[in-house]
Amino acid sequence: MGLSSRSYFLWNNSLGFGVLGRDMDVQTEVASLTKIMTALLVLETRDLAETVVITPEMLSGLYEFAVIGLTVGQAVTVEDLLYATLLPSAGDAAQALAISTSGSIANFADLMNKRAQGLGMANTHFSNPVGKDEENYSTPRDIAILLSEALKNPTFVEMFETFEKYLPTLGITVRKTFRQTGYTKGGKTGYTEAAGRCLASTAEIEGTEYILVTIGALPGQNVVDTERIYAAVEAGYEPVQIMRAGEEVLRVGVKQSATKVLEFVAESDVTVALPNGTRREDLAYEYDGVQEVTRETAVGEKLGTFTIWQDEDVLYAQEIYYTEEPEFYNYSWVGLGAGVSVLLLLVAMVIGVCTWRKKKSSWLILILLVLFGVSVGVNVWLFHDWFEPGGETEVTWPGTRLDEIISEDDAVREDEVDKEDYSVHEGNLMLINPNFMVDKEFIASRKQELVSVSELYGIKEYNASVNGDNLLTAEAAENLNAMLAAYKTENQGHEMGTRSCFRERGTNCGRLCAATGASDHHTGLTCDLIDLQYGTSLDTADYAQHKEWQWLKANSYKYGFIDRFPLAWSGGLMSEPLNVDENGTTGLYETWHYRYVGVEAATEIATGVYNNGEYDSLEHYLKATGRVLDLKNGVRE
Repeated sequence: MGLSSRSYFLWNNSLGFGVLGRDMDVQTEVASLTKIMTALLVLETRDLAETVVITPEMLSGLYEFAVIGLTVGQAVTVEDLLYATLLPSAGDAAQALAISTSGSIANFADLMNKRAQGLGMANTHFSNPVGKDEENYSTPRDIAILLSEALKNPTFVEMFETFEKYLPTLGITVRKTFRQTGYTKGGKTGYTEAAGRCLASTAEIEGTEYILVTIGALPGQNVVDTERIYAAVEAGYEPVQIMRAGEEVLRVGVKQSATKVLEFVAESDVTVALPNGTRREDLAYEYDGVQEVTRETAVGEKLGTFTIWQDEDVLYAQEIYYTEEPEFYNYSWVGLGAGVSVLLLLVAMVIGVCTWRKKKSSWLILILLVLFGVSVGVNVWLFHDWFEPGGETEVTWPGTRLDEIISEDDAVREDEVDKEDYSVHEGNLMLINPNFMVDKEFIASRKQELVSVSELYGIKEYNASVNGDNLLTAEAAENLNAMLAAYKTENQGHEMGTRSCFRERGTNCGRLCAATGASDHHTGLTCDLIDLQYGTSLDTADYAQHKEWQWLKANSYKYGFIDRFPLAWSGGLMSEPLNVDENGTTGLYETWHYRYVGVEAATEIATGVYNNGEYDSLEHYLKATGRVLDLKNGVRE
């Protein structure tokens, strides 16, 4: 991935196992990542409303460390000091908390190390609450373990995920030391010369929470590395439903009962992020526990644990309890039946001996023998299965594949799919991408609605032999003409034309090869723009550097056009293939590709009304405004 960080570790916090890393167990300075432990200990032992009076000791020894500017005698709440510790990474706030908690930095360091030992952080030693390098070290894995523990505290989570906060007892607003990005929910940075740029962060991808710790990055690269790793996870992993509530997962044998097996079902739906292409049949399923239930088994007793593994990682574990007792056999009835049969046989034998001695025949002997035979037959019929062994204890999951057991009511037949997606319902906001495809009939009918930009406005198509005429909707063509006229006026010596607008065929984009039906060019609202001052071919890497193209992105929304595939929503480098995801990632980065959506929507997208003031993607915008429910599976409102 071309990372700057010398070591990192990615932890699946939803399931509790490591995903990937580099030198994740190598001891290293961790700078202000130390303050995660400082905050956790304070949260576990202090009242947030408690007031701390600042002493000279709390402010000493912080040369070259970030401070919030506390003064001797100042009274500050524990809560405000915690926010100052976790957001601007204030060393004076961290020392004030440590000393007021345990009396000295040394005493607090002892508490830190005991807590670390209890968490199994075997490669960690803390000497101070701030992150000074002297005898203060850890590893990416250990910091991930620490953060996972801290995230169990709701107050820590709130502080960790806060990027700006007003502190009443300090009278100031503090901010985190980095800006929130596309993936990161919360984070804590750190820096010393020895540690380099560090970042411990969290993100949710495909319904799974991840913790990522990066250490030793170059200036400004810790956030970049973090985003690259999260993007790689999103690209390389996909949600897989490994459990469905109510489906049978296990059978346990039963002894001395007509019920030969007890069936156990999954308690809930379980979906996890797994490497692309992983099927649930590729996982390992195991039951460890009691192999046979008997009349001695107590109701409520734990029988064992059903576990799903991927390699050595536990994806899911369900404890199996004996909750419903089957009907066991009553051996008094067996004894009674056998006794009656034996009695009848004995009576028949006695009578038979007596009659034999008297040399007489008797109907009574025959009757008794018949009754004996009937008694034996009834006993065998009633009780034979009592003595049959119990059923086999076995894991029955996975049985039928999910795509084969979906009920007929839930299934969507291909001929029922609305191929037009947004073509009719959303006008200028129609969405066409690899998850929202259209058929050839739509493309053919769409073409009939379009006008020639070159004929109406004299805007030249520079690759007509391959792409055909530059066709757009009448509204889009009119606004394109106005935008390119303004471009020419405000950028002397520059003139722009098109190099592809409407397309009937698929788009070979170098990153996604969208089959016919998946290209944004099918909308009749899209055009690839080119300024011949920069050559005759489209060049993403080059265009973004020119002030004229910067003007285009900065002003296009005024004419209803948006940068359809901005870098921030591309999901990574173009050499890393991605598809559209549930969060709004487009899978593409093209500086030349502009899309008409109308002035109102373009303004909201360009100004980030639904994206924290940052340039939005069309996918994310449509979901944020409720027009799309599921970007991954192509579901409209």
